[in-house]
Amino acid sequence: MNPRLVMNRKTQSFYAARKRNQEQLQFGYQSTYMILLGCIAFLLIYYVWILNANATQWFAIRDLENVQKELKVELERLDVKIAEIESSDAIGSDNELQQIMEDYEDPNYLVIKENVQYVYSR
Repeated sequence: MNPRLVMNRKTQSFYAARKRNQEQLQFGYQSTYMILLGCIAFLLIYYVWILNANATQWFAIRDLENVQKELKVELERLDVKIAEIESSDAIGSDNELQQIMEDYEDPNYLVIKENVQYVYSR
């Protein structure tokens, strides 16, 4: 065989295959470009959605913090009211409680100290 003819056939087929590959790659570049644009658009929409979700949660957290502050104020007010009711002045001014109370002449005390119990009287 003639080497030039063999070389000619190989180069022609190489260039034809290269041209076909290049046409396929152009389509591949276009499809890759469109896929990347789609991914970027999806990520942009996802980012906006996440920002919106975080902002909504922030408002909910702020509302819950306000409720917590109100409940703490209410708790402090109720603690003060309980202290006023349990104070000795309130108990001393209540006539019904004074009638129920009895005087003790010789009270006994129970003292617990370092796991030792003993009773002594005054």
